[in-house]
Amino acid sequence: MLRLSSNATLFLKLFIPVFWTTVLVGLTAVTWLAPEHYFGGVPLQSLRYAMLLVLVAGVGTFLLALWPLKRVETDGAYLYVSNYFKTARYNLLDDVAVVRESRFLFLKLCTVELKAKGTFGKNLRFVASRKSFDDFRSEFAGVVHFAG
Repeated sequence: MLRLSSNATLFLKLFIPVFWTTVLVGLTAVTWLAPEHYFGGVPLQSLRYAMLLVLVAGVGTFLLALWPLKRVETDGAYLYVSNYFKTARYNLLDDVAVVRESRFLFLKLCTVELKAKGTFGKNLRFVASRKSFDDFRSEFAGVVHFAG
């Protein structure tokens, strides 16, 4: 079984959002629930709304950018896609339309576009392991259509 997604996927998808959200919920709760004399009598209204805005913006960013990431593996005939709670299997020849790749900062982001909607939707995003994905690309160049 060849793992196409990076080991960083679990860290990006689960650890960072949970840790960051937990810390920010705590800080936001402190600013809203603590009396102003704990902060030297400084008016806290602006800080309270700023903390709430940062919390909501961060959670929204995580939901849009990191939560859709999947763990992707292949055995040569099938593509196994997991969100760490359930796994779906797709046939490389029959189900996969195209595999697109792009770069964001130091990450290689890939999108598997399916011919029909699957368990996780039609487009499956993952952070690729550089070496494993390059091996997959060279070995399956004639079988799977690659773009990007």
